[in-house]
Amino acid sequence: MEGSWGIKHLANRLYSVPEELGFRSDETVYTNALLLCSKDAASIKKTALDSPIGSLENLIVKSMKFFEEVTLPLCKPDLIIAYSNGMNSHSAARLMLHHFGKDGKPEYVNQNRYYSTFCFTAHFKHFNVPVIGIRHMSRFKPDVQLIQKAWDLKRQQPAK
Repeated sequence: MEGSWGIKHLANRLYSVPEELGFRSDETVYTNALLLCSKDAASIKKTALDSPIGSLENLIVKSMKFFEEVTLPLCKPDLIIAYSNGMNSHSAARLMLHHFGKDGKPEYVNQNRYYSTFCFTAHFKHFNVPVIGIRHMSRFKPDVQLIQKAWDLKRQQPAK
């Protein structure tokens, strides 16, 4: 909260949303699904091409492998909130759905352009985790009630 984040509402939302869902912010893991290799999202493809990784697709595959084999076993999450859910971009939710969402399509609890919120179950090697996809919190204020509704939907469904 004291860093050079620029606009403070993203930092505030990153702290407040988990707490409103019953988690402690000091026990919340914040990470990127897509490993960063560039100064910004617009230059990620070119930077990946110019690196030993060789392509954006290779970066995505390696990022998802790292997420599954390193990040998840270390934090053992009860819930993943992917706060970037565009289905036509390399959003966190789309990448996780494509790589770990074996059930197919996401289940929307709200399809409003501003409050678009959906859920799916991510199937990892050793466990399954509900994933809630919301709009990027740097530009969109999340509706915690919609996140809770999506999480409740996943908890009510029988494990596959």
